[in-house]
Formats: sequence, C-alpha cells, structure tokens
Amino acid sequence: METLNPIFLVGCPRSGTTLLQQMLDAHPDIAIAPETHFIRNFWLKREEYGDLVADTNYQILLRAIANIPEFSEMELDWQTFYDAAQKLDRSYAALLNLLLDQFRQRRNTEIVGEKTPNHLLYMQTLQTFFPQARFIHIVRDPRAVVNSWKTVPWSTGSIAGDADVWRRYMATARQAPPDNGAIFTLHYEQLISTSEACLKKLCRFLDLSFDASMLDYYTHQSKRVNVNREPWKGNAVKPVNNKSLSRWQTELSTTEIATIEAVAGSEMCQLGYELQSASWPLLKANAQKHTQQKLKLAKHYMNKLVKL
Repeated sequence: METLNPIFLVGCPRSGTTLLQQMLDAHPDIAIAPETHFIRNFWLKREEYGDLVADTNYQILLRAIANIPEFSEMELDWQTFYDAAQKLDRSYAALLNLLLDQFRQRRNTEIVGEKTPNHLLYMQTLQTFFPQARFIHIVRDPRAVVNSWKTVPWSTGSIAGDADVWRRYMATARQAPPDNGAIFTLHYEQLISTSEACLKKLCRFLDLSFDASMLDYYTHQSKRVNVNREPWKGNAVKPVNNKSLSRWQTELSTTEIATIEAVAGSEMCQLGYELQSASWPLLKANAQKHTQQKLKLAKHYMNKLVKL
C-alpha cells in the first residue's frame, strides 16, 4: 500500500484547530479527519498491545481503533477496514496510513489530513510514519487559551498549570519541529481577522488553489465535529466571531493575566504577543518561587498524556 503524504493540524488545545479543520475540510480537494489521538491512544501503548505478529494482539488493536468515536464520525466501515488490515505490514504506521486512506477514499479527495492538537508533541514521530507529511501549527494567545480552558474538562485545575501546558507546547514546536521545513505556523488572531488572506497563504504552502468554500465552512453539515459529544467545539461550526479575540481581556482578572505572563512570557515574546504586566521579570521570579507545586502537577498531568 502506498504511503500517503498527509496534513496534520496541530496546536495547543483551544487554539483554533477545530475551526481550521472545518475551513480546510470545506475545500473540495481536502478531507481532514477528526481527532484520532492515534499516537496517544495506540502507538504510546504499543507495549500493552504487544507483538502485532501475534494474531490475537493484532485483532485487539484493530478493534480498539474501530471503537474510537471518531471511526464512525469518519463514516468508515469496520469490515472494509478489517479486511484491508489483514493485507498490511503489521505496524502502527501502516494502520494509521490505512485509516487515513480509507477516509480519503470515502470523501473522494486527493489530499487527506488529520486534526489532533497534541500530535504537535509527536511531529517527528509522525514524520517517521509519513516522510512527506506536512504540519500546520495554529498558535493562539495563551491568555485566550487559558481563559477558554475554564469551560473544558481537561484543565490542570490552576491558571499557572494551564499556562505551563501552553508554554510546553510552544517550546516543543520550537525545539522539535519536523524536518525540511515541513511546517506552516499561523496565528489564530490572523485567521479570525483576515481569514481569506490567511487561508490563501496556507493554500500556497499546500500547493493548492484557494477555494471560496473555505470561508463558508459553517454552511456545510460536517460530521467531523460532534457538538453533542464535545460541546466546547460549538463555535467552530458557526461563522467567525471577532469577539473571541478579546474576550479574555474582560474575563480574566489582573492577577490571572499576570500569572499567565509570568509562566509563559518568554514563549509569548518569541511569538509576538505583547505582555501587559510591566514588571514581568519580577512576576516570573515570583511565579517560579510560589507556583512550583502547581507547575509540577501540570507537568505530571502532561506526562500522563491526558487527552487534550
């Protein structure tokens, strides 16, 4: 089976990956699969699944892949997937390739991709699976990200901890990018304020012609976003709303903003986000002194690879 050249949409959760998925998926030549969390759900558990040469282990893995809710949301057929899997080299790379290829065929498109935010942490691993893969990293102001985490089930439980998750994502993207410049970084703020111009640049990166349907993504009845299962994604199936850019300014307290900037200020500056706290160096030192326990818990949280 031929190895695909997929697109992977990545970023810190609540950075606009679902919105971007909807925009790209509306293009007639692109199909973007929902969050498979393939690396976390399967590849990182490869010791648990055991040697895939053993039929029992392989069948358990196949059934586990088919049992994720995204399998049905991709409108894939279990028997078709199972039959094709019997002809593969028994590897995780081959199975992800098969999953994406069957989704591509189901949608009848030339280009296929997948959107799992925390695949940002494993871009180099995915590049070993797909040497010609391309990555799209969407970045959002951490103050907006942390503010939005107040309404989702995966928060670390503290402002400092959530800010540190964002910081670690940005540091990983900077320190462990895919090879050969196969990554396009865009800012959520630009995607919202200048959608067409931003999408045209992205299409050039993908060697693809821009299609106006990308701007009308909300008129498509996408099955890749299940708002009933994940209600926090509701805005991604609605028209672009500029209010999402400034909501954090009225919903976060001065102390919360200072805490976020103390934890994530260095990465914010590198990404062009202006700090509001004039005494940021002092705040950073204070945060390092008084929030070590919370940051330790946040790092423990990340190491457990809770679904993001």
